Amino acid sequence: MKGTSKILLCVLLAFVLTFSVIGSVGFSAAELQESAASTEAAPAESQELAAVSAEQNDTAPAAATEAQTEAPAETPTVAPTEAPTEEPAPTVGKVRNISRDSFDSDRCLLNWDKVPGADGYYVYYLNADDHKNFSRFADVKTNSCNVKPLRQGTQYHFKVSAYIKYKGKIIEGEPTLKKTATQPAQVTGLTKWRSSDVLEMEWDYNYRATGYRIYRTVGGVESLYKVIRGARNTSFSDYSVTQGRFYKYRVKSFRELYDTSYSSDADSIMFRAGLCGPDYSITSRLGRVNLTWNANRYATHYEVYYSTSPNNSSFVKLFTTPRLYYNTTRLTPGKTYYFRVRPIYVDSDGTVTGTSNKKSARVTTTAYGDYVGDTYIEISIDQQHMWAYKNGRQVESTEIVTGNKGDNDTPKGYYHILSKSTDIYLNGPGYSSFVNYWMAFIGSSYGIHDASWRSSFGNPIYKGNGSHGCVNTPYYAVQNIYYSIPTGSPVIIY
Repeated sequence: MKGTSKILLCVLLAFVLTFSVIGSVGFSAAELQESAASTEAAPAESQELAAVSAEQNDTAPAAATEAQTEAPAETPTVAPTEAPTEEPAPTVGKVRNISRDSFDSDRCLLNWDKVPGADGYYVYYLNADDHKNFSRFADVKTNSCNVKPLRQGTQYHFKVSAYIKYKGKIIEGEPTLKKTATQPAQVTGLTKWRSSDVLEMEWDYNYRATGYRIYRTVGGVESLYKVIRGARNTSFSDYSVTQGRFYKYRVKSFRELYDTSYSSDADSIMFRAGLCGPDYSITSRLGRVNLTWNANRYATHYEVYYSTSPNNSSFVKLFTTPRLYYNTTRLTPGKTYYFRVRPIYVDSDGTVTGTSNKKSARVTTTAYGDYVGDTYIEISIDQQHMWAYKNGRQVESTEIVTGNKGDNDTPKGYYHILSKSTDIYLNGPGYSSFVNYWMAFIGSSYGIHDASWRSSFGNPIYKGNGSHGCVNTPYYAVQNIYYSIPTGSPVIIY
C-alpha cells in the first residue's frame, strides 16, 4: 500500500512540473485551473504538492506572475504642438523738422514732416520761464498745429510725437523737442519829453526784454539808429538834430534766446525839432482861468489840456486853437486846476505834436482883490478879446483891438461903465472919428466903441496898429453889449 502511494505521488509531481513548464511558455491561468479541476486528487494532497513544489522551485510563482503580465502596448509618438508666435507691435516713426512758421506775440504755428503710417500727433508745451512740466495741448491729425493763446515775450518748449492705433491701443512714438519763444509785446507808452535842440522820448518797461532797438527816419530814409540793452533802460535822447526838421522814430523791444532775436512790433513817434512847449502866463479871476502864451515859430496850432490832479496821465484835452490864448468857462471857486499847452504842426501830410509845460492856478472869483458879481465886461489885452456877462450868462465874446502897444496902452484895472452914448464923434490930437456906440470907463478919454475903419480885429494888430487907448470893437458885438450891460457894471481889464 505504501509502495503504491509513492508511485502515485511521483506521477502527480511529474504532471505538475510539466504543467509549470508549459504555463511558462504560453498557457493561461484559466487553462491551468481547468486542468487542475479535471484531476482527481484529494484536496489535502494538492495542498501538499503545492507546498513541496514551492520548496523545490521558489522562483516558479514569480515566473508565473511574469508570464501572466502582458507587455504594455507601445504608445505612438506624436510631434509636440508649437505655441503660436505673437505678431510684434509696429513701431512709430519719430517726428522730424519741427519749424515755427509764424512770429506773433500770442501764438506759435508749428509744422513738421509727416510720419508715414501715423494716425495722428500729440503736441505738448511748457512755459519755460515759469514752469517745469509739459502739458498736452492738442491731438491733431495733420502735421501742423497753431498753439494759442500764449503769453507775450515768453520762451516755450514744444514736444511733438506721432502715434498709431493698434488693436484698440495707442502706440506713441518718441517725441521731438522744439525750443522757441513768442514775440515780445509791442512797446507802449511812447511819449515825448523834449522837442527842442534835443529830442527825448520814454516808453514803458518790458520786464522780459533783452533790450530795445531805435530806428530813425530822416528825409525819407530809415536806419537802425541805436540799440539799447537792458529792459529797464526805457528812454532815449537824440542830440544830433536840426531845428525845424522832422524826425520819425520806431521803437521795438527784443529778446534773445536760442541764438535767435525775437522782436516786437514797433511803436512810432514823430518829432519836429524845436516844437517845444511855449512859455505862458496863467491867472485866475472872475471864476475862470486865463492862459496866454508866446508863439512857437514851428507851430500852426496849440492844444490845451487840463486836470484836477498833477498826475500826467490824468490830463484831458480842452481845446485846439491857432490863437495864443485860452480862457476856461467858470470853474469851482477855491479849487486848483493843472494845465498844459502843447504846440502842434498841422499840414496836408498830418499832425506833429510838440511837448508841453505844466502849470496850475487856484480859481478865484474876484478881480484885483474886489468882488465883481454876475454882470460885467472882461477884457484881455494879451488875448485881444472881450467877454460880456449878464446875470452869470455870457452874452458876448469878440475879438478887439486895444491901445497901440508901447505908445497908447489901454490901462489895466478894475473900472465901471460911467456913461453911454450913440452917434458921436471922438476927437483927439490929429483925429475926429464917428462912432455909433460909446461906453466910457475912464472919464471921457477911454471907452468901448465900434470902429468902422477897421476890417479886422484881434492879435497881433495892437502891436503897431493899435488904438489911441480905447477898445475898438466890431459893430454888431458892441451893439449887443451896449443894450445888454447896464451903466455902472464893472469893466475888468488885464
